[in-house]
Amino acid sequence: MTPPLVLLGSGYTLTRFAVAEARAGRDVLAATRDAARRAELEHAGARVTSVEDALLQTAGAHVVISVPPDAGLDARIAAALAERMPERLIYLSSTGVYGRARGHVDEDTPVELSTPSSRERVEAESRYLQLGARVMRIAGIYGPGRSMHTRLLSGALRIPEGGGGRISRIHVDDLVDAIRVVLARGEAGAVFCVADDRPAPTEEPVAWLSARLGVPMPPRVPLDSLNETVRGDRAISNARLRSLGWAPRYPDFIAGYTALLEAEGRPSVPSALSVRRLQPEDVDAFRALRLRGLLDSPEAFGASHAEDAALPLDAMRGWLEAGPSQVVLGAFEGPQLVGTLGLKREVRAKLAHKAVVWGMFVPQEFRSRGVGRRLLSALVEEGRKMEGLECVLLVVSVGNAAAHALYRSVGFRTYGVEPHALKVGDTFVDGELMILTL
Repeated sequence: MTPPLVLLGSGYTLTRFAVAEARAGRDVLAATRDAARRAELEHAGARVTSVEDALLQTAGAHVVISVPPDAGLDARIAAALAERMPERLIYLSSTGVYGRARGHVDEDTPVELSTPSSRERVEAESRYLQLGARVMRIAGIYGPGRSMHTRLLSGALRIPEGGGGRISRIHVDDLVDAIRVVLARGEAGAVFCVADDRPAPTEEPVAWLSARLGVPMPPRVPLDSLNETVRGDRAISNARLRSLGWAPRYPDFIAGYTALLEAEGRPSVPSALSVRRLQPEDVDAFRALRLRGLLDSPEAFGASHAEDAALPLDAMRGWLEAGPSQVVLGAFEGPQLVGTLGLKREVRAKLAHKAVVWGMFVPQEFRSRGVGRRLLSALVEEGRKMEGLECVLLVVSVGNAAAHALYRSVGFRTYGVEPHALKVGDTFVDGELMILTL
């Protein structure tokens, strides 16, 4: 027989969990003081009570705690649980315990105790770990009724100057699935980080949503004026959670927000592909896509994410200014920019017969649709319009078979290899040199 489920602190996440479990026929006891959540829980068949009453019914149950430390209840809850031990116990914590940690973050990354909020979280984790709890450190949660697109549409959303660092996220339904998996298979005393597969700077989902919804990008403000939760640059690993058999239904923000928009009757259906010259007013979308490319495929670019993220917006706007020796093309599905490619002609007299291809990037979710081929074909035509231009050059990473095949299919041929063309971290990348005669 499945043990009863006792939920302490039925807020956004645990209410969604409770409703799903109760509708599936499980005995659910949910503690909440919120009248609206009480009605939703009772309608689904859950029993609703106070934290005090729920703590009398934890013996042999599956218990999940989502009470914030500032409620001041952790010592009392831990003492009550010690008297009536649950069969399994989960404490929902936050990746905020990692504080100013940057880059790759997992369960073994040291926590930071420099702020009151992180100290309180870590102290709460310690109390429950002593009782054999499984601790889940959760990235930023989004889902129905809790999504940045509502703030974007209302005009309340702001994005950081410079784009900001990487932020990890998790769709609430994937979090609910993770709780089920940890309850069933998580080892007592273990810690699990919960995030989707692809962290992204705030600017990236905002640019995607703005394009899909047909609204302008929101204003930029200084990074330090925004909530501390969006000031970091952390890529939260979900590897340990995946080792239990969990996999996200929404592996990135595109999958998650597509589902949310469709559920609200805002169809997110790609429109016909079009290719055109990018204009200075396209700079926000261009910047967001370029920075994503530098993160996703660092071996494909001579620039680094850090370098381009630090560039003033006006500098990138200058790249998009029309001129006789340069052009930047964008591929669009409806209003959304889904690919970029540039061509820059040499200006000195002895070199002006040559131009260099740069900045090719198409996100993974838009590949195998002919986007790259459309961009490349259009760029070759732009080159043929430049009087006196005789050849186009490019460099492709050795081993990038898909890109190599694309370039050869439109007439590029290899004329050499540059050893150690790039150094990405500690790894050298050779560059294959290709040329197309116009």
